[in-house]
Amino acid sequence: MAVNLESAFPRNRTLRDRLTGLVADLGNTVVADDLKVVRYLDKAAPVHVVITANEVNDLHGTGPLVKRICAGWSNVIAIRARNDFQGIQDFGDWQVCMHRRSQSRREFFLQTLGFLRGLSVETVLCVPYLPDEFLTAIAIQKSFGASLCAYIMDDQNIAQQKIADDLMQEFLECCSLRLITHPELKRAYEDKFGLPFHLLPAIVPDHLVAKQITPVPAQGRRGAMIGSFWDQRWFDRLCDELSPCGWEIDWYGNNKSPWLRFDPERMRRAGIRAHGVVPENQLADVLKKYPFVIVPSAALDGSDMDEGVARLSLPGRILFASAVSHTPVLVIGHSTTCGARFVKHFGVGESAPYNSGRILEAMERLSAAQEQQRLRRRAAEVGPMFSDKGVAQWLAASIDLGRPLDGRFNDAFAGYPDSLRDAPSRSSMRWSASA
Repeated sequence: MAVNLESAFPRNRTLRDRLTGLVADLGNTVVADDLKVVRYLDKAAPVHVVITANEVNDLHGTGPLVKRICAGWSNVIAIRARNDFQGIQDFGDWQVCMHRRSQSRREFFLQTLGFLRGLSVETVLCVPYLPDEFLTAIAIQKSFGASLCAYIMDDQNIAQQKIADDLMQEFLECCSLRLITHPELKRAYEDKFGLPFHLLPAIVPDHLVAKQITPVPAQGRRGAMIGSFWDQRWFDRLCDELSPCGWEIDWYGNNKSPWLRFDPERMRRAGIRAHGVVPENQLADVLKKYPFVIVPSAALDGSDMDEGVARLSLPGRILFASAVSHTPVLVIGHSTTCGARFVKHFGVGESAPYNSGRILEAMERLSAAQEQQRLRRRAAEVGPMFSDKGVAQWLAASIDLGRPLDGRFNDAFAGYPDSLRDAPSRSSMRWSASA
C-alpha cells in the first residue's frame, strides 16, 4: 500500500517514527549533492553533525562563530543547504552541500540517510535559517536518536514567518538543548513556544580579548565602522546622514554583498572608505586606533524592509569591538534595537538615530577624553564575560547534559531588560500583541 509521507509525518508522531525506519532501508540509494572529504572520519567512533544554511568561513558573521563554538571537535560532518560564498568552507572533516533542495520530507530523509548510513551520529548542532536545516536536523534526530541542539542566531519565525510555526515547534521539541544569542530573542521564543532557551552569545576569541584598558587614541576626525548592512536603506540613509558630518570613516566589513549595492560616489561623499573583511587578529589591533566604531542598525520607522528581524537581531561585532579594543560603540538606528539596548545596558557606547545633527553630537561626545576613559574602563570589565575560553568544551558538555553546564552566559546578562513590550509595536511583530 502506498503511504503519503508528506501528509503522514506532520500528523502522527508514532507513524512518523515507524516510517523513519522504512526510509532508512532505502538510504543507501541516495548520495549527497556535493560531498568533500577533508579528513577521513573514524567510522567506529561517534560522529558529530553541524548544520548551517551556507558555508562556514570568515566572510560572514556566522562562520567564525560556528568555528569558535566547535573548536577542537573531532569527527565532524558539516552540512549546509546552499553555497552563497563560492563554496568556500574551512570547517568539518566531511563537508556536504545539499544545493539541490529536496521537495518533501521523504526526500530529506532519503538524502540525509544516504550519506550518514553506517555511521553512529551522537550529536547534532543546528544553526537554523532556511527550512532545509530544520528538516535535515529532524531527519537525523529521528533516525539516529542523536542529541539535537538548536543555536538560533537569526529569527525567521517570530518577526516574519519564513519558517512555519508547526515546523519550528516540531524542531524545537526534537531538541534536548535550545540556545539563543541574546535576551530579547530568548524572551520572544520562550513566550511563543513555551519551551526553555539558554544564552550563548556571539563569543569573542579569548586570545584577542584585551586584558588591560586600552589607551585613548590620538584625537582626530576619523572613526571606524564594522559589520555588514542587512538592508539597502540602512546604507543609503547612513551615507546621506554622514555626508554633512565632516568625519572620515574606515569601514571594515563585507562591501561586496551580492544582495546590496554600495555606490562608490555615495560612499566618497559620506567620507566612508571601504577596507573589506579583514582577519580578526588584524581587526582587533586596527580598532584600537579609533575613538569610536559605528554599527549600522534599523530605523524602525516603517521604512526597513525586514523591520521585525532588525528589531530582534544583535550584531556580534558589537561584542567583538567592546572586548578586543574597548572602543566605544555608536549604534546608528532606533534606541530599541537590540544593539542599542546592549550598549546602553553594559555602558559601552550609545545610539543615535539617522539624523546628521544627532550623529555628529554623538561622535563629538564619544571622542571626548573623559568619556573615552569611562567607556573603555567599562568595556574592559565587560569584555571577559564574552570570551570563548572553554566554550567548545562547555557546549559539548551542555549538549550531553541537555542543559547548560553552568550559568556563565545567563549570569552575564543578569538584570538585562529582555522584554520588548515597551518598544513601539509594528504589525510585523505578531508575537508582541499576545506576549
